[in-house]
Amino acid sequence: MKSKTILGADGATKIRQITVGIHGKGGEAGIKAIQQLAGMVDSLKQCQTPQEVYDRYLQITGYCKCCVDCNFIDQKGADELMCLAAYLAGNEQARAEAQQKAGKKA
Repeated sequence: MKSKTILGADGATKIRQITVGIHGKGGEAGIKAIQQLAGMVDSLKQCQTPQEVYDRYLQITGYCKCCVDCNFIDQKGADELMCLAAYLAGNEQARAEAQQKAGKKA
């Protein structure tokens, strides 16, 4: 896994790019499966509630396991991807909880 952070003039994080190396088999079907998996990870930011974030994370873990079992992704790539997914899910969980609290106060 590679991480690249670009800072703005004020020193705050402007862009963060994280790259996970994926190695596997399966040809076109494998590529589509991994694209679907990446899309699922990306969709965490669209979840509105903490429960939605949790449910999506569970879907990602199950789908990732299927991809490993089908050799669409190797174990090392799957482990790195799941570390990233867990990190992002934690961030999105905190965001969703904060939005819920803000909604209850309004």
